[in-house]
Amino acid sequence: MGHTCPPGRSWAPGLTALLVALLLSAGCVDQKREIARYRGILDAQVPPPPAYEANAPLAFSRALAITSQNNEAISISGENYLQALIQKNRVVAAFLPTVNFQPSYVIQQVARPRLDETPTASSSGTGTPTAQSIAAATASRIAADRAANNAAHQAAVNSGFRTRGDIQYRTELPVVGEINLFRGFGDVASLRAADWTIEQRRQLMLDAQVAVLLNAGQVFYQVLRAERQVEVLRNSLKVQEARVADTEQSFRNGLSTKLAVAQTQAQAAGTRATLVQAEADVANGRSTLAFVMGVSAVDGPLIDDAAVPAQMAAEEELERQAVENRQDLLAAAAAVKAARNAVDVAVSEYYPSVTLNVNAFLYREYFLEASKWNAVLSANLPLFSAGIIEANVRLAWSALRQAALNESELRRQVVTDVRTTYENLITSERRIRELEAEVAAADEALKQAQAALANKLGIELDVLTAQDQLLTAQLLLTGARFDRTVFYLDLLRAAGQLGTAAAAATQPAGEAPASQPAVASRSGG
Repeated sequence: MGHTCPPGRSWAPGLTALLVALLLSAGCVDQKREIARYRGILDAQVPPPPAYEANAPLAFSRALAITSQNNEAISISGENYLQALIQKNRVVAAFLPTVNFQPSYVIQQVARPRLDETPTASSSGTGTPTAQSIAAATASRIAADRAANNAAHQAAVNSGFRTRGDIQYRTELPVVGEINLFRGFGDVASLRAADWTIEQRRQLMLDAQVAVLLNAGQVFYQVLRAERQVEVLRNSLKVQEARVADTEQSFRNGLSTKLAVAQTQAQAAGTRATLVQAEADVANGRSTLAFVMGVSAVDGPLIDDAAVPAQMAAEEELERQAVENRQDLLAAAAAVKAARNAVDVAVSEYYPSVTLNVNAFLYREYFLEASKWNAVLSANLPLFSAGIIEANVRLAWSALRQAALNESELRRQVVTDVRTTYENLITSERRIRELEAEVAAADEALKQAQAALANKLGIELDVLTAQDQLLTAQLLLTGARFDRTVFYLDLLRAAGQLGTAAAAATQPAGEAPASQPAVASRSGG
């Protein structure tokens, strides 16, 4: 047998189950799904690598992939993008009706008329009340009180109250719906602004990823440079220490001078001091690299697997690519469009708005005597707002001009970045060729000095000087080669191609990358 409501009452079937379901679902958010909304975009640029293994060899491409996965700055920018998506959902909600369940229970004391304690009227006209006059007055008062009570009860019934003794109560279970029918096209402009804000946050997220990857690359090659310096210094120090021992032995045999001994010892000591600083640079660089990558430590050997291509696009082509692909510039352009729609939102405040409210009662006291639903259509036209709307419009226009100026400045900065990094890369190529020639010449000079000393045609100072020149040239060449790779990464970043290059570098083995960056060195060296 089905559920039966008491007379005069009406209940919606399944109301309790509906309320329980709504309460249980409140606040339930799938955190992994939320994070996946921006991680999918980031991982499309740089695929996630296998788990990081401590003390294992670390290639440059793998370091970029690990950085993309672990660095908090990238995830923070991703959360900004996610918040823009959520904000759009809120804007879309303005087009949809809102439905709320608003139960109410009212309880109050019944208002009763006041009765005089003793009658004062006299039926005999003598001024002294008699028993008959008191009885008549009392009966009249009782009748009046009953009439007043009946009237109060009827008024309570008409207003939806039930009366029990001296207490009145009323229960109502309305479902209230509201929808905005028109708000001067402000909702449409807000939706468009939200779309452009999403695009802006998306590009800023990708730009943050590229910036962090560039930082990781710079630190990676700083560590490699310091390690190569340590290697060169250690090899040189071995030679110098052997030279010191040989010079000291020659001095003891009377074949050398004390000055030559002091000179070789001073050179060896200077090399040791440089070595100590280089070793400290390696330790500090590895700590910084671990921080940028989001891992506890980087202790394994570093592998340079980044290749600087032999051919490069023309500078004008790189500038065109930068204007089309730089994520920060694309974000600035999206910000301008979002600001333009924000102006339309502000202007829409001058127009009228129309709202529809509907109330449907699931339960109501004396339901048979009361309405089951009602609707109100209301309009609002601003006549005077004390300048608030005008101020909002002016602020919106100012924000639009500001966004346009920012885009203009950034566009010029992008072109300048391409030109600067392009010249740095070309200069590094020339410098490497000159340093290679210098190392070859210094090596030959050292061999000649050693041969001249062996044939008694030279002095020990000539050999020491040649060794110092060779060491300096080797260190400069080592640094210049790593500088070239860093300048190449800078140029990729300036041209908006670093994300594509990182995706190609981190592509799993056996899979062809979708595209290759059109950036490389102009010279064949």
